[in-house]
Amino acid sequence: MQKQRDYLDNDMKIEEYSKYLQKQDILDDVIEKRIKIIEDFINYLKDSDSKEIKSAVVKEEVEKFARKLIVEKRNTPENFSFLCDYADWPGNRKFYVAFIELMDCYNALEVLADKIEKKYGQDICNRIFTEPLPPLGANEKERCAYTRMITEQMSQQLTTEDIRNIWFQVQHGIPASDWFNGDIADKNKYRQYGDIDEFLEFKRQERNTLLKKLRNENQLWYTLEINDEVLEFITSNPEMESGRREGNRFYITKVPYNPIRYLHETDKRMKRYYACHCPLVREAILKDQPISPDICYCSLGHASHYLAGLNQELKGEVLESAIRGDVRCRFVFYLPDKNNNME
Repeated sequence: MQKQRDYLDNDMKIEEYSKYLQKQDILDDVIEKRIKIIEDFINYLKDSDSKEIKSAVVKEEVEKFARKLIVEKRNTPENFSFLCDYADWPGNRKFYVAFIELMDCYNALEVLADKIEKKYGQDICNRIFTEPLPPLGANEKERCAYTRMITEQMSQQLTTEDIRNIWFQVQHGIPASDWFNGDIADKNKYRQYGDIDEFLEFKRQERNTLLKKLRNENQLWYTLEINDEVLEFITSNPEMESGRREGNRFYITKVPYNPIRYLHETDKRMKRYYACHCPLVREAILKDQPISPDICYCSLGHASHYLAGLNQELKGEVLESAIRGDVRCRFVFYLPDKNNNME
């Protein structure tokens, strides 16, 4: 039976990868740990009934292996990072994306629970999180079901304003330390320009230069493939990522999660699915199930860092989101009143 040979014929590649790691001055015991989990995955695939590499099959096999790691209590961020790195190293894009999707926002619910407990107390937190959090490696269906449960329970314990404020702070579960250097760099760049519109134009040009480089080198932008069509789609829209100003308002539109399929999709529900980045709720769109759109304030918090260079306390709101029925996710941020003389 012909199996996933492009990924499985890897005895020589593993040896080459080991030498590559040695050149990175990685300790021998760490290399041994990396190789062990990679070999386990390859052997798992060799025993699989999957006949060929297709995106759906790859995702299914990665999720099954993740379930195996959960049962064996080996579903650590370190192990998943090792698998991502190896898939990326020989350029096996489908496996790389599948592992990244499993890790995406993996700690967001933990961050949410922590912030609720700190602000509203353990009793309120326990009333919301009545079941253990989904383990790292849980698939999107499991994560969505859990998210639906806690959002319903949040609505019984907190006001809408409180819910949105707390989700805003989650910001995909990315720790503040990870934002720090980028935010500082943008603040320094803004000081160099001294003009908001010139700074935003600089950010757009910075975005365009990066995307053209990725297109030319056939590299992913996170999990996004950048071809000519996607490049034109993003660079022709000043709102995407960098933001567009109108007076004291800044509009930001999210780049769709799967822009290639998004651009060619005619079914509205599937277009929304390809627009949505959130692994906690995307399944609800796919299955046409209701779920609270307040979770999109998590993405609003993430998007706030696109404007971190302005060094302002910006208030924002979600204007459109795939979860609430729109075919795009779009946000607005407002400058404080003291800065409103910008027309």
